[in-house]
Amino acid sequence: MSKYSNLFDKKLIFYDVDAVDRKDLYKKISDELVKKGFVKESFYQALNAREDEFPTGIVTKHLPIALPHANPENVNKPFIAVVHTKKQIQIQQMGTNEEEKTKNFFFLGIVEETQDLQVKLLQRFMEIMNDQNFVEQFVTIKNPETIYDFLINHF
Repeated sequence: MSKYSNLFDKKLIFYDVDAVDRKDLYKKISDELVKKGFVKESFYQALNAREDEFPTGIVTKHLPIALPHANPENVNKPFIAVVHTKKQIQIQQMGTNEEEKTKNFFFLGIVEETQDLQVKLLQRFMEIMNDQNFVEQFVTIKNPETIYDFLINHF
């Protein structure tokens, strides 16, 4: 198990989510996170406001991803929600605001006590998404439970 495995939860693996765009996807995932008690009602609005100001798309060597997150006051407990969409969703890249499309989202729940975790997670995502072996295995997994097992062992 990785040192971040406690952030993953089987209930937070969403595969083949049908969404028309970023806001639709963020609404669907935010609603699920609220229902499961991970975030406050304010999360959806905070998530979009943050994404508008500081985009979270990342083009890595082998797989484009997005790491959407909101400020800690909108989060009840730390988590990483893994989301794979049915179709590509257009987002903007972190730092450059260039357009990017991806099907792979990792929603981050960072709480006040673990704010330093954000930088560590970003570094870890960059590391593993630039690892061809990891990405080749990750993209072939279609079952949420298998995705969960893979991530807690390899992330």
